[in-house]
Amino acid sequence: MNLQADVKAQRAIGSVQGLCPFAGVIAGLLAGAAYLGAQMFFWAAVHDADAWAPLQRISAMLLGPDDLPPSADHSATLAGMALLIHFGLAMVFGRFVDLAVRGHVRMDAVLRGLGVGVALYAVNFFVVAPLASPWFEDSRGLTTLLDHALFGAVAVAIYLQLRMRRPGWVV
Repeated sequence: MNLQADVKAQRAIGSVQGLCPFAGVIAGLLAGAAYLGAQMFFWAAVHDADAWAPLQRISAMLLGPDDLPPSADHSATLAGMALLIHFGLAMVFGRFVDLAVRGHVRMDAVLRGLGVGVALYAVNFFVVAPLASPWFEDSRGLTTLLDHALFGAVAVAIYLQLRMRRPGWVV
């Protein structure tokens, strides 16, 4: 069997066997952890602000704007709400990565994952935030864009490992 026929066969298998959402969900959770860690680090290092600021902004989506920085509140409620929201969204976004990369060669999958991360940044910070959570607007910038690209790249790397059926270039 030649390489092109093998790629087509693997894509067909991927589209049938790829109905299980767990690889995308797990990839999203782990990529979400990488994103949150990077976001907290960069927020403290680049913006010279409290590393908890991203958690405060996320929790304010449900708890209200009273929990926004520069609040000194570092409560378990705030952290728990932020983590619940963040990782819930990360699981959904991991499925987006799953759907975007399934059946594609690895390099194409990586580029698609980066694209998903950048698209999430654009939608979250230029469409959703102005309408629902305007306090995220000052989080726009290169570091947040890079963190979203990191999410996409990490999600793809984990997804590829979880979905690996056999050696080769197609997932």
